[in-house]
Amino acid sequence: MPVISAGYLGPSLTPNEDAAWEEARLPFNPDALVQKMMGQPMRRAGRFIKLVCLGALACLNRIPPEELKEKKVGIFLATGLGNIDEILPFITQVFKHEGGFPSPNQFANSVSNAAAFFVARVCEIKGVVLTISQEELSFESALWLAQSYLESGELDLALVGGCDVFTPSVEDYRERMNLISGQYRVAPMGEGSSWLLVGGSEEKKLGDILSVGITDRVEQNGQTLSDVWLKRCEDLAARILPSGEDHGINRLFLPGFRLFDLDEASWKKRGWDIEDYLPQCGISSTASAFGLARAFLTKKSALVVHGNHHASGRQALVAAVTK
Repeated sequence: MPVISAGYLGPSLTPNEDAAWEEARLPFNPDALVQKMMGQPMRRAGRFIKLVCLGALACLNRIPPEELKEKKVGIFLATGLGNIDEILPFITQVFKHEGGFPSPNQFANSVSNAAAFFVARVCEIKGVVLTISQEELSFESALWLAQSYLESGELDLALVGGCDVFTPSVEDYRERMNLISGQYRVAPMGEGSSWLLVGGSEEKKLGDILSVGITDRVEQNGQTLSDVWLKRCEDLAARILPSGEDHGINRLFLPGFRLFDLDEASWKKRGWDIEDYLPQCGISSTASAFGLARAFLTKKSALVVHGNHHASGRQALVAAVTK
């Protein structure tokens, strides 16, 4: 699945660039960036919708507009919590009992396809418009679905992105993401809107998405979690890079926020580098979209594997090769 463009936007609100930010100062106002990138304000849109559109434009602005003309383009927006920053104050007033709160995506259908339709309107795209929410496996689920549409011939191109926004109450944010101390990598809470444009031309591509896999719990059988993931990546590399064809290809593993205590020395011995991208975007349900989009723009000639480990034990593995 060719990737012909990518774009990422993190908490610093600097498109396709890494920049310093602090959790205590979040969230930043996106209105100046909206004016800069769109030429006009989005007066009736909430912050979630603004970030969705800004991230999509960070991706699409990297290619000539004619690339989309007369093409069947689908939009696949992934979000774990949706416009939680806007609806959480209302939810907490209605649901005061213990036991957590419903997802904004489920409660009153508050997100639905509104944000994705804004992207379609702003980018003048007419085609399939879908919003997918599967907690921290949302982006991988959207990518898998887009791949299915492309393989069936229903679409020529798919714009696939993940967006989640910062919640001012960090404690509520961690609770809603089921972050239990000692079961995730220590990092600040963050936000982001990151996108890939996949399908189409082989000539101008940044690389390829080679596989998207979501599996049930994998038995460790006495192995450490680090060893389990290393073996999975090694097996994947053996299929993707046949012996003798992997010279000059760097191997890079991007761990999701629930993957911690990885034995970097063992990975290094097998030729893998581990890159922690969370300092650039923080923890959010769709941080994987940021990690992958950033890799396509900054890592050259690399086999990139992103691993996500859901709290339930489900796992997602996305393999890609960059040019």
